[in-house]
Amino acid sequence: MKRKGLTLIIIIALLSTACLTARKQGSETEYNEHLNAAIKYFQQENYFLARLELNQALRINSKSVRANNLMGLTYFKEGNYDSAEIYFQRAIRIDPGYATGYLNLGAIYAMRELYPKAREYYEKAISISPDLTAGYYSLATICFQLNDKEQGLNYLKKGLELNPNYLEEHPEALAGLPMRGSALTDLYFNFARVFASRGEVERAVQYLKKAQENGFKNWKLIEEEPEFAAIRDNPLIREFLK
Repeated sequence: MKRKGLTLIIIIALLSTACLTARKQGSETEYNEHLNAAIKYFQQENYFLARLELNQALRINSKSVRANNLMGLTYFKEGNYDSAEIYFQRAIRIDPGYATGYLNLGAIYAMRELYPKAREYYEKAISISPDLTAGYYSLATICFQLNDKEQGLNYLKKGLELNPNYLEEHPEALAGLPMRGSALTDLYFNFARVFASRGEVERAVQYLKKAQENGFKNWKLIEEEPEFAAIRDNPLIREFLK
């Protein structure tokens, strides 16, 4: 049976490079030309040509964090997580302070459903870069997978505090994540819970509907959770209590 997917997690940071020639050495100008070409192909979803460019870039500069990261992303987008992991690991070996590398590795382990390991890498990413919005959204998702709902809610609140429109503004940064059991409905309900606490009725209703569509039934929580107090009597919210 197929699991329901949530388009929520991940990281497409276009900080990579590429090359056209086969030389082992080249100029910075050539490197940048290949980088720009690779980014262009990546955006066009032509990952094969992007990798051709990136291979040449890495011949010019094998220690390029950007080139290794983008190479990993080309494989990630194709679902080749083993190859993607190799390049993301290279990126953080070259620069242990590269937060995006840890974030991308977290995504690899999330897609493999290795949730504790994913959480470890996401937490490392935000420890390096505390304003890394994607890290908090990703951590929230993982916590719901692990049934750590309160911590998940805390991460969700932080992500929304940093940028409440992140998911809408970065559709290219999303990837499907398999969700276990009630994790998906719980996540949607808690999105609604956070927006309710901010008095955003329409967005709260949006996520309550998503929770409903995916089988959420414990509507008495609207009466119990304090975040709904200010909007609980709104007719749109009352519809879920009938």
